[in-house]
Amino acid sequence: MARKTSLKLIPIGGLNEIGKNMMVLEKDNDMIIIDCGVMFPDDEFLGLDYIIPDFSYVKRNSQKLKAIIITHGHEDHIGAVPFLLKEVSAPIYANKLTLGLVQLKLNDHQIFENTILNEINEDTKLEIGSFIIEFFRVNHSIPESFGVIVKTDIGTIMHSGDFKFDQSPIDNKTTDFSKIGMFGREGVLALLCDSTNAEEKGYTLPERDVGKTLSEKFSQSEGRVIIATFSSHIHRIQQIMDMSASYKRKLAISGRSLLKTIKISSELGFLKIPEDLIIPISNINDYPLKRVAILSTGTQGEPLSALYKMALNEHKRIQIMNKDMVIISASPIPGNEKAIANIINMLIKHGADVFYESIAGVHVSGHAAQEEIKLMINLIKPRYYIPIHGDNMHKANSAKLAKDVGIPEKNIVIAQNGDVIKINSNFCKVTKNIIMKNIYIDGVGYGEIDDMVLKDRKLLARDGVIFNILNIDLKKEALISEPEIMFRGVTYMENFDSVIKDCKNLVKDFIQTCFNNNIRTESNMEKYINSRLEKYLIKKIRMKPVIMTKVLFFDNN
Repeated sequence: MARKTSLKLIPIGGLNEIGKNMMVLEKDNDMIIIDCGVMFPDDEFLGLDYIIPDFSYVKRNSQKLKAIIITHGHEDHIGAVPFLLKEVSAPIYANKLTLGLVQLKLNDHQIFENTILNEINEDTKLEIGSFIIEFFRVNHSIPESFGVIVKTDIGTIMHSGDFKFDQSPIDNKTTDFSKIGMFGREGVLALLCDSTNAEEKGYTLPERDVGKTLSEKFSQSEGRVIIATFSSHIHRIQQIMDMSASYKRKLAISGRSLLKTIKISSELGFLKIPEDLIIPISNINDYPLKRVAILSTGTQGEPLSALYKMALNEHKRIQIMNKDMVIISASPIPGNEKAIANIINMLIKHGADVFYESIAGVHVSGHAAQEEIKLMINLIKPRYYIPIHGDNMHKANSAKLAKDVGIPEKNIVIAQNGDVIKINSNFCKVTKNIIMKNIYIDGVGYGEIDDMVLKDRKLLARDGVIFNILNIDLKKEALISEPEIMFRGVTYMENFDSVIKDCKNLVKDFIQTCFNNNIRTESNMEKYINSRLEKYLIKKIRMKPVIMTKVLFFDNN
């Protein structure tokens, strides 16, 4: 009888952070991927759009890749799919709504060929290489969210996806408890469980509670109601539409991502738009203020979002005024708290009444709190427990919950991105780590960015830049003209002119020193001048601007 090989679980992303979720399952010569998302950078990563998983391992083993399974349509689960498909090829399996959102992304990236999109539902059963794959319905903040069952010859793995247990969901489709229980009775070797809200006690509040709060705010508002929410939060968008219609307000949409999501969701039947509700943003001034609601992007303080532009009074169509009510119906992604606070302060300064999660109950999470995680574990009764979707704090809390309901500590694996978790019927452990790097999306380009690049960006943002252009006669070993020194983004000082004059005189001395010490190449001379000028500026103005010296040699012969 052939010896059964171990299964490998390799988290490519999502176990050191909130976001860029991606899990590889590998057995024999077959590999599948569950989810492929992005993470949104905080202020530390200046000028970056997204952070995506490192696909190096998948690329090296691309001949094994048989399928990409997507649990639901949020950015942290689908956002990196176009970048993955530029590196490898594999069919995608997802539900109807998620496929529609994935297709939008592929179109944006002009990926039209060699992509196979397969629609699945909660009753689908797939046989892919060494894996038999089934699905079960869970509640989340977007319709059609699934967990995944992966059956192999050594046992069954359950991936919870993002979930919560909502007994009265907006779409009236509750979590499939009977199916989850059935798999639990059949036996589950390992549960990979969403740990995003493992620090939150009790149960996550139902989505309908937000509707009650929104109704209260709509009834109180004497002017326009401006609501910001995530563009993929379909259930929240549905409630906002229903509320607008109920209070006889027209609804305008501001934000391209919202417009795209609303279009595809309504076309596929997941969003029901009341008749004559939507108006163009250009027409909002045609209606009384009390008859207008505006749905906006910008819940995380994104600099190009609609709400951000409103806060700065730079929006083309919307200027914040007294009696405007602004509702930020989302929770801050860790790292974005300061940006959101700045927007709130600016909106209040312009006269708006602003309501947000911590003071008004205008948002509930889509993730399971502690008692729901315990319930999932008790329904499944797995032999091994692996917390996923969170940083070390979330995973540690999730592990504690598993111990509280009887999972032995030795059967709980707290892994990191890149860990190779080998699992068989009688063991589950991390055997090695594949080094994973952050891959940054910067405009249209993407790749690994050196730490020095980020360091330079922080310096530029904090202390500015100095350009120093020097035309030198190589034969005479002298400047042809005065040094051209330009300060950009450097805080103005009273003695600014004297500092520039000192810099020019010092540069002249530095050039002579270079020749005296036989420093005669352009690059070496530039390095020497930069280092000496930096020391002077730190001492003189207590700043460390980025200094960019360009030496141009001229030889009159």
